[in-house]
Amino acid sequence: MPREPAGPGPIADPRLRILALVVLAFGFSALTDPRALALMVVLTVALAWRFGLPPAVLARRLRWPGVVVCGLVILLPLLSGETVLVRLGPLSVRAEGLEAALGIALRFLCIVAAAAALLAPVPLPRLVAALRALGLPALMADMALLMLRHIEELRQGLSRMRVAMRLRGAPTGFWSGQFRGIGWALASLLLRSHAQSERIYHAMILRGHGAAEAAPERFRASPGDWSALAVLVAAGTGLLVLEHML
Repeated sequence: MPREPAGPGPIADPRLRILALVVLAFGFSALTDPRALALMVVLTVALAWRFGLPPAVLARRLRWPGVVVCGLVILLPLLSGETVLVRLGPLSVRAEGLEAALGIALRFLCIVAAAAALLAPVPLPRLVAALRALGLPALMADMALLMLRHIEELRQGLSRMRVAMRLRGAPTGFWSGQFRGIGWALASLLLRSHAQSERIYHAMILRGHGAAEAAPERFRASPGDWSALAVLVAAGTGLLVLEHML
């Protein structure tokens, strides 16, 4: 899996990055006051800047979550609440639904952005090793690696099939047959996925994954890592305290 071109940031130990993300995610998810949400956005922007996450990478990471959020922002104001703000024919935009949708969207996007800032520079094998060091069972770590590797194989296979379809003169428009062709190609890949997943798993075993005698990767956090973690934990906790005070 490719690594995103982000800066290393003030925390080098991936274990502490994961812990910081967990604290911030729980803190962000509990915020509801508009002033606390505004500070959450400021903290997220500062986090992305401090950890060297390029704006292009952040935009790419937020692309698909943004689609989910757009659907939520469109539907929730129309379905939830009682105070009508605007009537659009048979549809009514309600204040309570709009407020809830904006709050959920901000929290969701800030959590995704924080995850991108903290975890984008960490290679996937090292991230899984950090999870193992935090107590994740070895079997679950190997299953995660197998699943991600298998998804990557499916993505590459689908890309090759799409190129082959174009070279053979298949329709290129979405509504002119490409959607059906991609569906058949994906079905063909899924039918072959069982045998392929077995080959991938055997290859992982030959490379030492899951070996009982294999020592887990050792991590060593520097004082600067602990200081940066303390700052992030204090920031997340401070937002929760501010939420209860407002």
